[in-house]
Amino acid sequence: MNSNISADITVKKLLERFPRLLQTFMDMNLMCAGCPTEAFHTLADVAREYHLSLDQLLVRIYEAIEDGDVPSAG
Repeated sequence: MNSNISADITVKKLLERFPRLLQTFMDMNLMCAGCPTEAFHTLADVAREYHLSLDQLLVRIYEAIEDGDVPSAG
């Protein structure tokens, strides 16, 4: 599992690093991507706002990255 991603990373920083994670957010019906607060909201905030398990959210993100579907930017 990619330990470089934590619950404290903002949505904006995560999407800057892994732009194709936008599809994962869309698949999960998470409207935070593109929202003006994405620069401030962390993954922990997203989980809390959408009543999700933080662990499950992180696993879903890790899986999308590790499956090779989400190349890192730059």
